[in-house]
Amino acid sequence: MIQRLCYCLRNFSNIEHNIQDNQHQLVFFDDTSDILVVTNDRLNYVLRLALKHLKITPLITAHGLRHTHASILLFEEVNLIYVSERLGHSNIEITSSTYAHVLKELRERDSRKTADVFKKMMLMPSTKIERVDV
Repeated sequence: MIQRLCYCLRNFSNIEHNIQDNQHQLVFFDDTSDILVVTNDRLNYVLRLALKHLKITPLITAHGLRHTHASILLFEEVNLIYVSERLGHSNIEITSSTYAHVLKELRERDSRKTADVFKKMMLMPSTKIERVDV
C-alpha cells in the first residue's frame, strides 16, 4: 500500500487519468463503493508513512497539505474566487479570512509592482505627440 501511495505522490498529475468512476472527483476513494469516507487519522497515518518512506521532511498532515495547496495557488496569482470554490468554502469571506496572511503579502507585492510600473513609465523617453486634425 505504501509503495502505491508513494507512486501516486510522485506521479500526482497522472492520477486523475488512472482513476475510473470517480464521479465526485475525490482524491481518496474506494472504487468498490459509491463513497468511502477516509478518517483524518488514517489518512494522516498513511501520509506520514509515505513521507517517511520517501524521506520527505518536514512531515505534514492532510490539513497542512490543504493549506499549502491553497497558499501556493494564491502566491501564483490564481484567482481568490477560484481557490475558494476549489476548497469548497461556502463563501469567499471564509477563504479571505483564513488566508489573510497570504493576501497581506500579496498586497505588499502588488504595491511594489505598482511602484515599479510607474518608475518605468517615468524613465521612458518622452515622445512627441503629433496633432491630428480631424
